[in-house]
Order: sequence, then structure tokens, then C-alpha cells
Amino acid sequence: MKKIVSVFLASALAVSACAGLAGCSGDNKNYPVSVADITIETEPKDIVVLSDETADIISYLGYAKKMVGRSDEVTQNFLSVAPSVGSAANPDVEKIKSYATDIVFADDTLDENAKKELTDAGIMVLNVASPETTTELETVYLTLGKILGGSVDGAKTGEDSYKDLIDTMKTYKAEVNSNVSKTICYLYLEGDKLHTLHSGTYGDMLLGYTGAVNAAVNVSESEIDTKILKIANPDYILYDDDATLQFIKNDSDLKGLKAVKNKQTLMISQEEISRMGTTSLFTLNKIMNFMYPDRLKKNTDATSESVVPSAVEGATTATKSASNTQTTTQAATTAANANGSVESQYKIKVSGLSLKLDDENDNVKAMQQRLFDLGYITDKDNVTGYYGEVTQKAVKDFQKASGLKQSGTADNKTLTALFKSDAKAKA
Repeated sequence: MKKIVSVFLASALAVSACAGLAGCSGDNKNYPVSVADITIETEPKDIVVLSDETADIISYLGYAKKMVGRSDEVTQNFLSVAPSVGSAANPDVEKIKSYATDIVFADDTLDENAKKELTDAGIMVLNVASPETTTELETVYLTLGKILGGSVDGAKTGEDSYKDLIDTMKTYKAEVNSNVSKTICYLYLEGDKLHTLHSGTYGDMLLGYTGAVNAAVNVSESEIDTKILKIANPDYILYDDDATLQFIKNDSDLKGLKAVKNKQTLMISQEEISRMGTTSLFTLNKIMNFMYPDRLKKNTDATSESVVPSAVEGATTATKSASNTQTTTQAATTAANANGSVESQYKIKVSGLSLKLDDENDNVKAMQQRLFDLGYITDKDNVTGYYGEVTQKAVKDFQKASGLKQSGTADNKTLTALFKSDAKAKA
């Protein structure tokens, strides 16, 4: 699994061998545009995105509509409409060429031979480095905005989008402003070594918007001594996967931590915690709803991807996106508060509905999304619309947590409980 934080290059973008997009200068207000040591003559119309982090930011900028292809690593459900072109390291070059692609956004895993084939075909390949700090993240937003929207309009989109992202996170934090100091940390494994989101990183910033203090705030590197965590004794622990949780439970310094004893632990994948665009708001909401159960009752905004339609469809600027998000949020909140249900938010009608193994439809997908938001489905790839064994187990787990018969079949009683605003999240 990739590292959460990679080194951010001196310039906003590392550019592989490339050529400027052909054609006339077009809109003189926006193009040509120069970024680092490249010049883009005209607005890119068709792009392929191999980096999941870059795809997430492009989505939040509102340019996802330009995506004609994506790598298998771009697993965000809201970007699944773009066809796969294979892996980020070894994509199907011929398929990318067949889409008349203007730009391929890659990361440092892209095979050199594939890169050469693409550039030889006149396709620009941009390697977007992973930002580590908030300043670097803002630079990436501005840079991608300029590339995809131009030196004036695109730059403003980048600036507005970044501000919108941070302002939204601040709003979430203000909802749970408390005088009670809590501590939190995120843990993951690299080999047999425990790592954390340390001070000064994007992940540290994200944890800060939960209203809690990062237990690793005084740690300057990702690898962490378990004895430091024992002293910090965090109230909440977020962990990457089952292997990480097992490591915590087996370690003599960690198994007695307050969060472990109180079962205040939540699985958040590295993909969820490292994507710095649309996904970041879903992730922050998931964490905060886990930490503050009453928040889910009072405010059901952004607990599923249907709440941020403009961001994922790429249909509007950041300003309009924020406005549409607020409108959708208010509608969802009103509906939830009226009957204690979040059905409208997930676009499902539970009355008289039952679902079972091997069913395949939009209702199953809505149920899977709800199970994912509550933590019973941990891999977003399993939100497919097909009721398989993974979904069956998730339903059983929810039924167990809710005191229902553990049949694995989503009968109407189970679905009614699942879509209540105060449905039991996975411990």
C-alpha cells in the first residue's frame, strides 16, 4: 500500500517529457498558460487521471467532466463513470490514445516505457506530486485549476475551491465545538513498523478539524514509538486495516489504551485519509459522526456522496458547488429531522422493501452506501449494487449491533433500522 505522505517537489508539478498542446491560442484571457516549465496552448478537453489523489482534487475543482479515463486505483464511486485504462503503473496506452487524450495526470509509479509511448504520441504527461502541507495543497489546487481552466478563470476556481474546502471543514469543527479536550490519532503499518500522521502534514490538519488534538502533534516523522502513544493515551484511534488493529491489540504498550478499552476505534483506509478533495469531506464526516453520535442525529449533511453532486459531476464552479451543497444539505436535514430517517439522502424508499443475497439493483447500492458510511462495509469497491457475501456479512454485523436477528437478509425491519438517523455505527 502506498505511503500516505510523499515528498512534494520544489515546483507544483514534475513534468515528464512532454509537448505543449497543439492548436491556436484560443481564449487569450486564459490560454496559453505557463506552469512550472511547461506551456499549455489551449484548454484541455479530454484527460486521463491515473493518480487517485489528483482525481479527487480534480473532482472537487469541478473538472471531473473532462475525465475520459481513469486508472484502477481511482476507486472513488463518484468517478466510476469514467472507464478504466488499467493500472496507474502500466496503463493501456493504446486505449488512452484512442480517447484523443490531451493530458495524462500520473504519479511516480508510471512505467517509463508507458510514459515514453504517451509522449511520443503527443500526449502531455504530468506527474503531480503528493502535497504534504496545507500550503503545498493550496498550490496544487491553484496549479490544477490553471491547467484545466486557464490562467484567470481556472486560477480563480482553484483558489475558490481550496477556500471552500477549508471553510467547510471549519464549519464541521464549529458544529462540535467543545470545552472538553479530546485526543485522536491515525495509525497504519509499513511492514512491521507502526506509523502515524505526524505534525505538519495534511493528515494532521484533517484530524485537527475533528475538534480533537492529534496525539502525535509533537512527533516529527511518521514512524512512531508505541511508548509515545502509551503516554499520550488517545481517546480515539483511527486505523488503516485489520492488520493494524490486530497489531494494536497485540502490543503490550497499546492494548491498554483508553481508546482500545472503550472501543473508540474506527477503520479509515489510507485512501480515505490521503485523498485531499471530495473524499476528504466524506472522510471527515465519517470520523466526526463516529466521535460525536449526536451530530448524526442533528445534522445529516454529507454522510453519503449524493450530498455533493456538483463537486462530483464537475458541473459548476466552487462557489456554485458550495451553494448547491448547502441547499442539498438543508433538504436532507429537514427530511431526516421530520421522521428520523435518512432515506431521502440515499434516494431509497424503505416502506415494504426487503433485499436478499444475489439481488442487484439501486436499492442494494443505497443500502451498501449506508453500510459503508456506518463502517460495516470497509472497502468502497464493495458498493456495487450487487448483494454478495461481503454485503451479507455487513448486514449480519449491523443486525448484531442493533439487536436484530442475524439472518444476513435485509428484511424491512433491518432496512428501517439501518436508515434511521441514529442507526448504530460499527464500533
